[in-house]
Amino acid sequence: MTSLRRTALIWMTALLTVVGVLAFFVSYDLARREAADFLDGQLRQIALNAGIGLANAEAPGAKHDPEDEFVIAIWNPAGEAMRNSPSGIDLPRLSKPGYATIQANGEDWRVYLAGDARRSVQVAQRMSVRQEMAEAAAIQAGAPILILIPLAWLIVGWALGQVLGRLKDVAAEIAERGVDSREQIPVAGVPSEVRPMVEAMNVLTNRLQHALEQQKRFVSDAAHELRTPLAALHIQIDNLRANAGNDQSSLISELLAGVSRATALVEQLLRLARSENANGEARRETVDLSELVTQCVADFVPLADAKGVDLGIAARDTVVVQGWPADLKMLFGNLVDNAIRYTPAGGSVDVSVRQNGNSVAVEILDTGCGVAKADIPRLFDRFFRAAPLDVEGSGLGLSIADAVATRHGFAIQIENRADRAGLRVRVSALLDEGSLNQR
Repeated sequence: MTSLRRTALIWMTALLTVVGVLAFFVSYDLARREAADFLDGQLRQIALNAGIGLANAEAPGAKHDPEDEFVIAIWNPAGEAMRNSPSGIDLPRLSKPGYATIQANGEDWRVYLAGDARRSVQVAQRMSVRQEMAEAAAIQAGAPILILIPLAWLIVGWALGQVLGRLKDVAAEIAERGVDSREQIPVAGVPSEVRPMVEAMNVLTNRLQHALEQQKRFVSDAAHELRTPLAALHIQIDNLRANAGNDQSSLISELLAGVSRATALVEQLLRLARSENANGEARRETVDLSELVTQCVADFVPLADAKGVDLGIAARDTVVVQGWPADLKMLFGNLVDNAIRYTPAGGSVDVSVRQNGNSVAVEILDTGCGVAKADIPRLFDRFFRAAPLDVEGSGLGLSIADAVATRHGFAIQIENRADRAGLRVRVSALLDEGSLNQR
């Protein structure tokens, strides 16, 4: 089982080990070279100072660097100079033995004086040489670390990317799931620290699915159970009308209209429940979208004629899609039904099926009253109605259409017409090999 903590510790330990070993060997090699050059210079300086009168030309070796020279002076008990370095630099004699820092010839010097009854020896070295050595040592110690820090950053970033990559895969799998998906989020390869959270998400998903299924089942069962008493009530009202007098005719008509509205609402609830209970297990079929839309329009011609609305097909491109025919018929049937209901007598409803490149669009144009711009985002809310109160409706038609469109990967766009009063409803989708095919 993958563990973020263990993987990070392993990679960090390996990285620090490699960086430490490389830094050690690089620093060691640089320090060894610097120490060798310095000690060689020290040997040369001792030889030149020990051999009185020995010239630089007689002491071959490394390139002569005046800054590395030692200034040595020896005095007898009387204070007379017995020996001076060949550099020709005269430094003042310290007043007492030991170390001191003095300034002479415009430079700082580190001086050490030792003596006995026979002689006094004073050795001096430039402070700039000491500073240079300190800087070189610091650079040699820090340079390998500074060079290896970017490398360590790259390695750690790569290692964390490998470890956290599985989390990105899990996030992508969750994002791709639909509302009706019942598959568990796979925990294989998930880091052990994150696995409890993924398992808890699976448990929560199961609970939500169960609650949603209960809610959908209740709506479906309630609507189904209401159909029979409403149908019986409708028959009884018809029988009552046959035996009622003229003074009761208007009351019975109002009662019958109320029952009809209740029956229509129950039918809409059943459609909504069926559209939500549908899942991806049923195989999609090849559907002639143009033929299906034409059939929907033909089914609503009697309703349009009875209301005095001109209903027709404005454009009809041949397009074949993959989907569920009953659901698609419900989608476009609801949209055409809405357009007819909200278009006054003498108006028109034009339906068109068009294909443009790799996209297909079904457009429904009506000459109704339109809706307020602020209400457009809420048109797909259940039981929301933005139409005039005198137009019958339950506020579920667009909710059902939206649910079916989402299952098929379609997008519904509703806007007020710019050329005149009315609405433009556009159902569009992209043609692809998975869900849409062009004939």
